[in-house]
Amino acid sequence: MPFSASLTSAISGLDSHQTMMDTIANNIANVDTIGYKSSDVILGESFDQVLRNATGPNGLSGGTNPIQLGLGVSVQSTDTNMTQGNLQTTGQNTDLALQGQGYFIVDLNGNQYYTRAGAFQFNANGQLVDPGTGAIVQGKTADTQGNLPVGSAVSDITIPYGQKSPAKASSYIQMSGNLDSSKTPLGTIMQSNSVYAVDNGQSDVEGLLAADAGGGNNHVITGMVPDSTTMTMTVDGKAYTYTYVTTDSGTGKGDFHTMQDLVNEINYSLNQQFSGSSPVTASVNTTNGSISFVNSGTASHSVQITSTNPVLQAAMEASSPVTLAAGGATFSTQEFSHVATTSDLLSNLRNNTGGSLGIANGDQININGQLDGSAITPGVLQVNGSSTTYGDLAKSVTSAFGITNQTGTTIDPQTGALTINADGGTAHSVSNIDIADGTNAAAGFNNVFSAKAGDWTQTQAATDVTQNISTTIYDSLGNQYNVTLSFTRDITRPNTWTWQASVDKPAVITGGGSGTVVFNNDGSLNTFTYADGSSSLQINPAPVGNASNLSANLMSLKLNPGTSGNFSGLTQMSGASTTVSGQQDGYGLGVLNSESIDQNGNIIGQFSNGTTRTLGQVMLATFNNPSGLVNVGGNLFAASPSTGNAIVGEAGTAIPTQVVSGSLEQSNVNLASQLSNMIVAERGFQANAQVINASDTLLNTLVNLQ
Repeated sequence: MPFSASLTSAISGLDSHQTMMDTIANNIANVDTIGYKSSDVILGESFDQVLRNATGPNGLSGGTNPIQLGLGVSVQSTDTNMTQGNLQTTGQNTDLALQGQGYFIVDLNGNQYYTRAGAFQFNANGQLVDPGTGAIVQGKTADTQGNLPVGSAVSDITIPYGQKSPAKASSYIQMSGNLDSSKTPLGTIMQSNSVYAVDNGQSDVEGLLAADAGGGNNHVITGMVPDSTTMTMTVDGKAYTYTYVTTDSGTGKGDFHTMQDLVNEINYSLNQQFSGSSPVTASVNTTNGSISFVNSGTASHSVQITSTNPVLQAAMEASSPVTLAAGGATFSTQEFSHVATTSDLLSNLRNNTGGSLGIANGDQININGQLDGSAITPGVLQVNGSSTTYGDLAKSVTSAFGITNQTGTTIDPQTGALTINADGGTAHSVSNIDIADGTNAAAGFNNVFSAKAGDWTQTQAATDVTQNISTTIYDSLGNQYNVTLSFTRDITRPNTWTWQASVDKPAVITGGGSGTVVFNNDGSLNTFTYADGSSSLQINPAPVGNASNLSANLMSLKLNPGTSGNFSGLTQMSGASTTVSGQQDGYGLGVLNSESIDQNGNIIGQFSNGTTRTLGQVMLATFNNPSGLVNVGGNLFAASPSTGNAIVGEAGTAIPTQVVSGSLEQSNVNLASQLSNMIVAERGFQANAQVINASDTLLNTLVNLQ
């Protein structure tokens, strides 16, 4: 009886289940080992001993099956489970994990290995290594321009300490933001002293300037109260009283509003007194504005004028009786002037004391001054004594200073002052105004409109609506300069702003430093031009005499305000954000501050000047049969004939895998499954031991037979 077969089978079972238990123990031991891949034991039946062969059916028999005796079990293989382990975040940017298939490639003592454990660090030589084994991570190292070598060949990844990013000269300034169209620049307002004109008797008595011939003893008539203020004229003892009113009711009603109304009332009263033919008559002298009394009779007459308004009474100059002798004797009041208006002749103008400006027929008036500090082309006005008006002078001033706004030069209705309302902005600011009578300067005209102190008063200063863009640029040596672009609204042209560039010293602008930007009616950009026809802003960072910076190249900056008809760059709208900014492409010298690794394995360097550059790339390998890899310890695998040649490529392209920086792949051991398998292995081992016990009992029985 072949008892040895059962013993042999049981022993093979013990060996196989011991191997199974050893594998499970190893898996459980590495449950927390990063990148560890668990193993599974595959058992297989050993060959069978044929005790009887099978026979086929024939005419006498239906055939028989073979009789075989199994001889136990053997370990067919220990397969490595290459499934993905969970990822754990570490925060260390050189800790790498793979999400997907593939392996990191490392070199240890000249031999190439593969691993899923990515706990890497840079060593003293700048090499990316596994600090546990000293294995050097394989991949590609970029050149100084950040270019990676072409091809799949790998080498040690080395990032030398102290790498630098060279300076780059700025080549453009990209502008964006909104220029607020709702803000309006203010213009200079200059106002002369008060100006009057000879009154022809048609003006309100209230506000008339009364003065002696030549402008002495002058005063403005004020305090006239309608329906209350009166003036009384007494002729030869007979008194006539006239009341000041807002609107004259007609001759003979005893009221007046103008000097001509008063003259009409006086003459009416005298005609009544002298029975329709008065020897004394009053009239308005349109040459000088006074009221004249003439006695054309044969007898003398006494005239006295008083008023409840002391100013008017003084102006009439007859508060004491005046005797008009027979035969054409005359008496005149002070000369009256009204506040000058646009229709007054220049030859009738007077200053604020009542003195004539002395403008005569044929005079030439010269208009001089400055715009934004520069002298204007003088304006000229030829005086026609019978037609040239104060309004003509105002128009000439507007023209001489190139004023485009609708207000222009006006005449103040309260004072008669010549008022210049210049266009908005300091570029149109008016100063040093000098309007002179070039023909008769000695007549006193210059005392009203000249450049002499006190002739003009500035009631409003010119201000600009300005928005600035300040940007730091760099020259070829990495030197920094602050460039400011100032945008100033031009009120004389619709939707137009002028711009002016400035730069920190010692740099100087050599071209393209100013220009104009025009917007469409919808606020989008229309044109951006340079005043000198340039196509860029040119800067010399090393002007003559600046020996400290003679090696820097000349700079040419393209100013980019956006696309015409578009809203992506500069715009002009009302009420929108007024923030404007400029971006440029230059930078100074930078040193390597830190590295990061992206999902494709690219090692990106961050430099102190804000630039980034590719420093290298971690390459990956995969296999047709990754389970054939040989575990050589230290989380490393070696290729074998079973795996085939390694397929080397980039993550995300050649190999569909994502590199996860700041994470590590954990062991893929399923602890619950391993514990279950351990029970199975234990029971299998126990069962095989029982077979040996049973076989031993049978042998004992056989030996003890008598």
